[in-house]
Amino acid sequence: MASKLKTCFHALLAMSLFVAAPAWAQNGTITGVVTDGETGRPVVSAQVDAQSNGRTAASTLTNAEGRYSVSVPAGSYTVSVQSVGYEVTRSAVVSVVAGGSNTADVVLRTSAFVLNPVVVSASRGRQEKATETVSHTEVVSELEIEQRPAVTPVDHLRSVPGVDVITTGVQSTNVAVRGFNNIFSGSLHTLTDNRIAGIPSLRVNLMHFVPQTNEDIARMEVVLGPGSALYGPNTANGVLHIITKSPLDEQQTSVSIAGGERSLLHGTFRTAQLLSENFGVKVSGQYMRAEEWEYFDDVEIGTRALATSTDPADQAQFRRGLPLDVDNTPLTEAEIQARISRIGNRDFDIMRWSGDARADWRVTNELTAVFSAGLTNSGSGVELTGIGAGQVKDWKYAYYQTRLNWRRLFAQAYLNTSDAGDTFLLRSGAPIVDKSKVFVSQLQHGFNVAGWQDFTYGADFIRTMPETERTINGAREDDDNYTEFGAYLQSRTDLTSKLSLVLAGRGDQHSELDEWVFSPRAALIFSPVENQSFRVSYNRAFSTPSSLNLFLDIDGGPAPQQLGLLGFRLRAQGPGADGISFRNAAGDLYGIRSPFAPAVGQTSRDLIAPTAVTLYDLQREGFFLAAAAQGTPIPASLQGYLRTLRADPALGTVGTSIFDPVLNTRSALSATSLQPIPGIEESRTETYEVGYQGVIGNRLVLAADAWLDKRENFVSPLILQSPLALLTPEEFVPFLVQRLTPVFVGQGMSPAQAQAAATDLATRMASVPGGVFSSPDINAAGADMLVTYRNFGEVDIHGFDVSASFLVTDKLQVGATASLISDYYFNLPLEGGADQPVALNAPKEKGTATVTYRDTDRGFNGELRARFNGEFPANSAGYIGLKCIDAAAQGECVDSYTLLDLNLGYNLRQLPGASIQLNISNLLDEEYQSFIGVATVGRLALLRLRYEF
Repeated sequence: MASKLKTCFHALLAMSLFVAAPAWAQNGTITGVVTDGETGRPVVSAQVDAQSNGRTAASTLTNAEGRYSVSVPAGSYTVSVQSVGYEVTRSAVVSVVAGGSNTADVVLRTSAFVLNPVVVSASRGRQEKATETVSHTEVVSELEIEQRPAVTPVDHLRSVPGVDVITTGVQSTNVAVRGFNNIFSGSLHTLTDNRIAGIPSLRVNLMHFVPQTNEDIARMEVVLGPGSALYGPNTANGVLHIITKSPLDEQQTSVSIAGGERSLLHGTFRTAQLLSENFGVKVSGQYMRAEEWEYFDDVEIGTRALATSTDPADQAQFRRGLPLDVDNTPLTEAEIQARISRIGNRDFDIMRWSGDARADWRVTNELTAVFSAGLTNSGSGVELTGIGAGQVKDWKYAYYQTRLNWRRLFAQAYLNTSDAGDTFLLRSGAPIVDKSKVFVSQLQHGFNVAGWQDFTYGADFIRTMPETERTINGAREDDDNYTEFGAYLQSRTDLTSKLSLVLAGRGDQHSELDEWVFSPRAALIFSPVENQSFRVSYNRAFSTPSSLNLFLDIDGGPAPQQLGLLGFRLRAQGPGADGISFRNAAGDLYGIRSPFAPAVGQTSRDLIAPTAVTLYDLQREGFFLAAAAQGTPIPASLQGYLRTLRADPALGTVGTSIFDPVLNTRSALSATSLQPIPGIEESRTETYEVGYQGVIGNRLVLAADAWLDKRENFVSPLILQSPLALLTPEEFVPFLVQRLTPVFVGQGMSPAQAQAAATDLATRMASVPGGVFSSPDINAAGADMLVTYRNFGEVDIHGFDVSASFLVTDKLQVGATASLISDYYFNLPLEGGADQPVALNAPKEKGTATVTYRDTDRGFNGELRARFNGEFPANSAGYIGLKCIDAAAQGECVDSYTLLDLNLGYNLRQLPGASIQLNISNLLDEEYQSFIGVATVGRLALLRLRYEF
């Protein structure tokens, strides 16, 4: 497969180079200079197209002086110029004769509202108008970013159609596009200046770890739908690209100070200067502190109460559930006390700082080198993970990047690093060590043939190097490095002046997978008139297993609710490439692990056969412990009698059940129950999409997409996969009642009272699980309930995204977005088990409405925005809310909410360069929760003073 892909790639490349051979002999030349209409300064790297009869004859980019030169056949041409941040502008018609030359200078215009922006992310570096892209691309402009005080870049995305945001705190969020979000999400392929912005190895997007300041950002581009054909695997859910300013283009110094509710203080600094005509540097930094929205986790509270109790029984119960250390030895007393001091010890004071530096060197008019590095230190904060909240303490994230651009040749290499500092898990107090790195090198080139045929091709290499000192990857720590390699080719052919065909293909190889994966793309783009286009496209995208899918192996702390108090814990473990089995080669169950095993002469790590007698012993002893913990201990005489019943022959006729605490369902244990969890595989997404994007009458901007996703083998969030074992209550309760009733009658109760007391006791004992099904494949320290990732079968989901904005006047704009999705959860069957609820973790419907006013002459701006999010079920690790789809299931769903935001700004005329901006998120202080297990969020008002010189 690999050799075939390489052969195909080389053949296509050779063919494209052959077709590219130009004939210059009969050509003439068009030259000119492109300048900014407001400043008069040259515009660098603007795309210049010489067009005749609606077709592009030649293209080039402007140099450092804004100059360009194109060679074209003799004829009449219009010069079209486009550059990010400007309106597309055309020259008057110019004529060229063979061997002759003509001049066409172009002045680019800016406005308060850019209706058809130029983007680069949809085609990975190639400049094109938003209406010409192969995918719906939304742009958050530099002006919008400047005018909205933001704690993190996510604050600029809340009006983008299709984008789902889970707000977990003042600065913490999880962002996805078109659903499939979760509490620890990295599904949205997030880039900063072409660099992967996620945390190394964890593949999670912590957007507040982006070191660049608000003033650094030139624009943000969101590509809805898959981007695998160019960007590679793990882009099935879209691409977010944060693009920062070059010091060669803008030189200024700015400082800002912002304060607001939650004791929020946010200060930024940025300076960009030219050290020579062709060498510029930028340095920026920021500091933020605030009080987090408070949330108290019941598991943390219950565990801390046991751990700090003076009651010996509570202490014994807490210690019975303690895991082993990372080297599989018992915890020392010193480490136990250290963990106790950390359990539930939430620090609601947030603090972080960051710094970023960049140097741009224009070596020649066509060759530019960029060197950049940045560091973020999150001194304190609470981050949610799949195994409960983590208390961040001095977590450092850094990057080092070098980029080169020569014409359309782009090359880069960068290193992202992580150091978790003194971070720990709040449910268990266990330390988290993450000193992981990811190294990436990329090469891309492109060329145009005769103006109607364009090629883009390239290759990527990624080396991921986790280093967790066994705190995250556990027993797999020594074998968890992996590499990824991919190559791609995209062709765009203008079949006519109005119809374009885009074809692309990419092959990727992952060192942990046996086969290469191929990602094709095909699209037709029809542009009946200028600035309007219809498109139909097909994409097949792949997502490869992450480091966590493959190597995660970590104690998850006590299980939620009463199970944790009984001594059951969570174990988060990736299935890896080989999977996890609950049965041996003969097909027999390995057994169960029980927190009550020491009471019957076993250890909690032992695998015990779930016979009726064994389960009775374990449930009985667990019931005694639970009753004592609740302050209603079972009398010694009754305990003695109940222990004698293990010899009753009738006990052998009581059946065994498996219990799913998420769905609150039971089923009989059978020969087909508990089938193996397969090794993790790549997931596939086929997307069919039809869309329209255009500017109508120079007033209305409209984009609409209908899409269908056919997902196969997609990877779930962490979900519970090892159910509990207990004697079947319908058989066990009558067994006990029949034997206990005479005992209670003998103690002086009436027959009715005795039967009622016996029924109550038997029912309570029957509800205590005897253990959790486990196996040697699960690296359990005790009675650990496995939460892991699963590949699921096929899911079809369709949806609709629309955004519209209308320019009422040159200063007033109204806009709206809406997104609809067909389903927000799926019941997916597993072999030998009950259906599993897989939630989209996003609503079926959401939308925004905005009114924006910008008066650049008077320096005033304002925006009022309404945001609606519908109700949805959630199922991500231990964060479960499914009652809106199943009343018997665990947890309430996430409620719908509607919020108003207000943003006001004014440039102080008395002090040129100074401005004041007020941003109020959730203006009416409507308290809401955006996910299960997160804080209730209210209003957050932020006032910023900014000075630029």
